[in-house]
Amino acid sequence: MSNKKSGSLSARSAILLMAAVSVARGSSFMFSQQLLETIEPLNLLGIRSLIAFAVLMLFFGKRVAVAVSEDHGNLSAGAVLGFAYFIVMVLELNGLKYTTTSTASFIENSAVVLVPLAEAIIGHKVLSGRTVICSVLGLAGIGFIAARGFSHGIGTGEILCTICAFVYTAAIILTDRKARKYDPFVVGILYVGFMGAFAIAGSFITETPHLPQTMNQWLMLMMLAIVCSSFGFAMQPVAQRTISSETTGLMTAINPLTTAILGALILHEPFGVMSMIGAALIISAIIIHNMHKGD
Repeated sequence: MSNKKSGSLSARSAILLMAAVSVARGSSFMFSQQLLETIEPLNLLGIRSLIAFAVLMLFFGKRVAVAVSEDHGNLSAGAVLGFAYFIVMVLELNGLKYTTTSTASFIENSAVVLVPLAEAIIGHKVLSGRTVICSVLGLAGIGFIAARGFSHGIGTGEILCTICAFVYTAAIILTDRKARKYDPFVVGILYVGFMGAFAIAGSFITETPHLPQTMNQWLMLMMLAIVCSSFGFAMQPVAQRTISSETTGLMTAINPLTTAILGALILHEPFGVMSMIGAALIISAIIIHNMHKGD
C-alpha cells in the first residue's frame, strides 16, 4: 500500500495548492460554455482530458508506471475517481448548456455546505460552530456573486447542476479517502486519463465527435486541457492528502469567485457591489476556517 507520508505537503502548502486548483476549476466554466456552442459535452470532455493525460504522461509517465507496478491499487483508485469526476463533468457541461455560468457555479459549489454535512453524517459527529459559520459564509458569498444569474427561474440546467453538486460532494469525499491510501499524484494523473477514456467512448456512442474547427476554439480547448485538467484535476488529490474534505469543500467557494472575476476581465461582465460583498464573505470564510492550526 503506497501510503508514504514523507511526500505529503504541509497544511499551509496544501491549502494554497487547493486554492490554485479551485482557481483553475473556476476558469473552466467560461471556456466550456463558449466551446459547448459548437462541440458536444462528451466530445469536449474527452478531448480535453486525453490531451491533459498525454501531457502529464509525457513528463511523469515513468513515475506512474513504477507506482502502478508496485501497487495496482493506484490504477483502481484512478479508475474509480475517473468515473466519479466523469459523472460530475457530464452533469456540469450539460447544465451549462441550459443555464448561466454564474448559476451553474453557484449550485455546483454548494458543496461548500454539503461536504461538511455529509462528513458529519458519515462520521456520526456534530459539526463544529466554526465549520457551520464558515460554510454558511462561503455559500452566502457564492450566492451574492451568482445572484444576477437566477432571474430566469429553475429549469433543466439548474436541476442538472443540483444533481452535480451532490455527485461532486461524493467525489470530494472519495478523493479524500483514495489520496490518503495511494500515491495522490499518480492517482490524479490516472483519473484524468480514465475520465477522458469514459468521455470519448460515450461520445462515439451518443454523439458525433470532431475536433475544434478554429484557432480560437483550439486555444480555449488547450486552456481547459493544460490549466483546468492537467493542473486543476490532477493536483487535487495531492492537496487532499493533507487537508480534510471539509476544507476542500470550503475552498470550492473560490470557483465561482474566479468565474466572476474572469468574466469581468475577459467578457466585460459586471462585477458590482453584490460581487464585492460575495468576494469578501468567501475570503472571510477561508480566513476564519484556517485561523486555527490542525486541519
